[in-house]
Amino acid sequence: MKKQALAVLVAGLFAAPAIAHAHGDTVTLYGIAQVGVMSANNGAITQNKVEDTGSRVGVKGTENLGGDLSAFFKIESKADLASAGNAGFATREGWVGFSSKEWGTVKLGRGKSYFDLVQENFDGFEANDTMIDSLLIDGTYYRINNVIAYETPDLSGFTAKFEYADMEGKTTTTSPYTFIGVAEYNAGPLYLTGAIESQHNLTGNVSGGSSPKAVVPGARVTNTFVGAGYTLPTNTNLKLGWRHSDIKNDTTLINNGKRNAWIGVVTQTWDNQYILRGGVMKAGDKSDTSAGINNHDSGGTYWAVGAEWDMSKRTLIYTEYAHAKNGQNANSFLQTDSAGQAAGTFTNSTWSTGIIHLF
Repeated sequence: MKKQALAVLVAGLFAAPAIAHAHGDTVTLYGIAQVGVMSANNGAITQNKVEDTGSRVGVKGTENLGGDLSAFFKIESKADLASAGNAGFATREGWVGFSSKEWGTVKLGRGKSYFDLVQENFDGFEANDTMIDSLLIDGTYYRINNVIAYETPDLSGFTAKFEYADMEGKTTTTSPYTFIGVAEYNAGPLYLTGAIESQHNLTGNVSGGSSPKAVVPGARVTNTFVGAGYTLPTNTNLKLGWRHSDIKNDTTLINNGKRNAWIGVVTQTWDNQYILRGGVMKAGDKSDTSAGINNHDSGGTYWAVGAEWDMSKRTLIYTEYAHAKNGQNANSFLQTDSAGQAAGTFTNSTWSTGIIHLF
């Protein structure tokens, strides 16, 4: 009987994505299944592969506490449909907090940093091997742990977001922490944003973009992003962003210094169903004057084009091509990762076609 009851309960959870309780309280099961077929050339070989490009399963819920106040939680796990060994529970997002339309949102946990989410607004592509990681360079976070976060309410299109995190490596002599601040305006056809990520006593090297980072006394990493977007009456969306990075006093890196980068994306939509995209990102040379460091030709250029067919509100197919060309001295300066992103000194490319289903 117990096994039968458990089977009925599990079946009920997956059959009903949202479970409503009294006074508007809900628990929702959600997710994305997305897999692509890729042909990646890293400058030496061409490899064909099937790759999961971001599948996930999550559960989230809210509870009405009366008046304008509610409590919420979110737990999101990676679900690798191509190689189950890369999956894991609560590996993507984990939050709990309070929310009010009048006072904003306070939450604790782990997830994508506000700074990274701003950068992703200037991407728009679907596959992991196009442009989505091209700005994960120079020490910026992707996901960040041990976060205290606050978001203001929407004030006629204006919002601000703040994070304080990665402070748990404190010693008797060193106090590491990261502060992230974002300001956004999003109303009608216009989008404006500015963001800063300030890391103290933490290395400029980050594995896969996720914290926690190693503690390095005296090190300082500062990333700044400014961008704008506009949607024309023809459903043409234009976005342009500028990113500045500055790494100081990091003894674990062979180079410190500053770098400027630009990213631009054009998206054209027809009938709310057919989409074409084109984008380019240019990372400049690193400005490090340390002895023995050659920063000439240490940047890179990445461009991508793609097409998407939204077959329904939950299912789409896409095809995309990305090309990366790195300077001869880019190795160790830019992120080393799969084709289509910055990968050492290679000129590399990726073609991918995939399916995405939301539930």
